[in-house]
This record gives sequence, C-alpha cells and structure tokens, in this order.
Amino acid sequence: MTRRAPTAIAATIVALCLGCKGQATKATTADTRQPLALPIEAQDAVRAEMNGMLTSINRILVALPRQDTVSIRQAAAASGLATAADPLLEKLLPEQFLTWGTQTHQGFDELAAFVTTTYAPDSVLLRLGAITQRCVTCHATYRLATR
Repeated sequence: MTRRAPTAIAATIVALCLGCKGQATKATTADTRQPLALPIEAQDAVRAEMNGMLTSINRILVALPRQDTVSIRQAAAASGLATAADPLLEKLLPEQFLTWGTQTHQGFDELAAFVTTTYAPDSVLLRLGAITQRCVTCHATYRLATR
C-alpha cells in the first residue's frame, strides 16, 4: 500500500461516517428512514454517543499513518461497549438500532484488542470499514424525529 492510499481510504471512511446527512438527495424524494421520536434528553444522549464514535474514528485515522498503536488502541477503547448507552435510553430505542449499536461498540473493542497484539494498517482500515458500515446502515435506516 502506498503512503497516499491510507489517506485516500481515510477520506472515504470519514465521508461514509457522515452518512446520510451529507448525501445529496432530490428535493422531491421523501425521507423514508424510520423516525425515532425520543425525548430531547434522549436525542442529546444518542447524538453524544455518535459524536464520541466519530471522534474515535478521527483519532484512529490521524494515528494510523504515524503507526501510533497506543493512540489507536485508546481511541478505539473510548468507543467500546463500556461506553454504550444507559439502560433507560435503551428502553426507548428499537431492537435493530440497539443491535447495530452494540455491534459497533464491540467492533471498537475488537479493534483495540487487535492493535494491542498486531499492527497491520490494512487490517485496521478493514476493521474500521466494518465498523463504519454499521454506522452507514443505521443512518440509512433511522433518523431522529424533530419535535
């Protein structure tokens, strides 16, 4: 892999993480994603959790070209399962949303464990791609309903 390739891949991953919000849609196309009508506090909590995951992804992508495995591991662990939403919020969310969220947090934990024993940039990017694919799928399926 050339030095430029990780940067191009990283830019693609960040673009995917921005998900549906950054995608151009036709003005005549209705948003068919399932609305999640949550209390404002729950919406804030969901957004904060997603923002934390996006921050982790950014920190991983910044550390990757420097081969800074400590920073990669710390960034991944910062979005691991231990940081998942609290049980009260979980009662308000659809089962599929929770499944994808759990798998995403577990993916960060698995990435942190992987980097602890192995440093392979291509494998880190593949794992990060699998994590962000869940983000893209969830964002394509659900949206927070405005009140």
